[in-house]
Amino acid sequence: MAYKVFIDTNVFLDAYLERTADWKDAEAVLQSAALEQITLFTSANNLVNTIYALQKQNLTAGEIIDLMELTLTYTQLVNTSNAAFRQALRAGFKDLEDAVQYHTALEVKGIDYFITANIKDYIKATVQLPVLTPKQFILRHKGKGA
Repeated sequence: MAYKVFIDTNVFLDAYLERTADWKDAEAVLQSAALEQITLFTSANNLVNTIYALQKQNLTAGEIIDLMELTLTYTQLVNTSNAAFRQALRAGFKDLEDAVQYHTALEVKGIDYFITANIKDYIKATVQLPVLTPKQFILRHKGKGA
C-alpha cells in the first residue's frame, strides 16, 4: 500500500531550488511520488506560493509552467474547505498559513503524513496526522514502499 502524504511548499522549493543542505531528501520524496511509490497531495495555495518563490529566483514563465505541469503529473490538488479553514484559525498554530495547510491535509481521506521542512512550526499538530521532515520520512519508510 502506497503512503498518502501531504507536502508543504518548502518541500517543493527545497527540491526545485536545491536551497538547503537536505534538498536531496525533498527531491527523494517527490521522486517517490513520480515513481508512484507514494500518493502525493498538496493544496493549490502551496503551488501558488511555489510559483511566487520561483519567480523571485528569476525562473522564466516557461520554466515555471513546465515545472508545474510536471509536478501535476504526480501531485493531487486538494481544496481547503470552509470548515478546515475555520478550524485552522483556532488551532493555536503560531503561523496561520501553516495551520491552514495542516487542516487541509487532515481532510484528505486516509492521509498518513504531513511532510514539511519546518517541523518546528507544527508543534500543535495532532497524533492523527504525524508531521515529518523529508529526511525523517525517507529514513522511516526506506524499503517500506517509500
